[in-house]
Amino acid sequence: MKHFPFKILLLCILLPPVCYIVTLNGLEKYLGKRVTESVQELMIRDQQALYEGRYTIKEEISRNIGRFLAKDFKHKIGIKTEILVKTGEDRILYPSQARLDIASPFQEEKGFAESGLESLRYTEVASENYRILNEGLILDLDLQIGQNTWLSNSILIAYIVLSLAVLQAFIRRGKRQTEKEEEEQKSLVQNLSDQLNHAEEKLNEVEARESEYVERISALRKDKDELARDVDGLIEELESQEAGLKDQKRIREEMTGQVALLKDELDRLLQQSRKIKKTVEATRKRFAVLYRGLLFTDRALEGFLSLTDEFQLKAEETIYKLNQDESTISVKRKVFGKGGKMDFLETTFAYSGRLYYQKDSQARKNIVAIGTKNTQEKDLAYLESIK
Repeated sequence: MKHFPFKILLLCILLPPVCYIVTLNGLEKYLGKRVTESVQELMIRDQQALYEGRYTIKEEISRNIGRFLAKDFKHKIGIKTEILVKTGEDRILYPSQARLDIASPFQEEKGFAESGLESLRYTEVASENYRILNEGLILDLDLQIGQNTWLSNSILIAYIVLSLAVLQAFIRRGKRQTEKEEEEQKSLVQNLSDQLNHAEEKLNEVEARESEYVERISALRKDKDELARDVDGLIEELESQEAGLKDQKRIREEMTGQVALLKDELDRLLQQSRKIKKTVEATRKRFAVLYRGLLFTDRALEGFLSLTDEFQLKAEETIYKLNQDESTISVKRKVFGKGGKMDFLETTFAYSGRLYYQKDSQARKNIVAIGTKNTQEKDLAYLESIK
């Protein structure tokens, strides 16, 4: 297929991983901000209990954050959350290795002496809690989306499916464009053939009239020789017929030249078409043997053959590198098709040479078009027309 969207193919190959990475980073920042806000709101819920000394700030924070993480569904889809809570003096409050005791001290009955000791402990705990709250709490939250998880794999698959849909649309459009060009070529040949037939018919008419004039002139000359009368009239008639014959000869010569030009143009077009097809097929076979990892469209082969010998050497050097190791090729830019749904890669050779390619579904490189800076506008229009 001439109009294969190699640039769109390359874009569809490169964009999914790029969009995947950008999406994960953005999603991590967004979710990290939301979770940070949620943790800041919930890690201290019962300040009155803290001021009364019923339990420490570390117990309050560990209890609340533990419940939050236990109810959080994000870890099931591959989101890892690490939370660190410190005091203003860099003393870590969470995570804590100590076992939480969420029972209230007032849940058990104690003696009079024990109640006094508990009251003293509550006062110390309340004082410590008050001091820590006045210093302020520092929350450090690190949220990461793991690789090869449900969430990350779903995002990547969505981008890959979208890229395949875009590539399919551009391949269909390229096929329609190729069929249209073939129809235009057939129409051009048919028009030239019709013009040639019309010119030949007119030439036959002129030749018939020329023969008629010759016959009439011969008859008049015979009459002049046989009859010796009305010489002046015969001479005038003869001159008139000779003038008509001269005009017809001039018209015949013009029509003969026009027919010859049309024949030459038609022959040149047919020979050029056959020669191009023969040369393109020969070049395709040679490239198929030399560069097994590459595919070439007719447009690319025709563009290669239209180059000068020096440019062909430079172009084939680039083709060789692309076949051996794509990483040695310097990509100048990505060229998008119409609507931005497909893409091609543009690389240069010999400064003004241009080569456009992309990869197919079997990881082979497809050379779509080869040309120079002078043909770049037509090449880009060709790439845009690929479906």
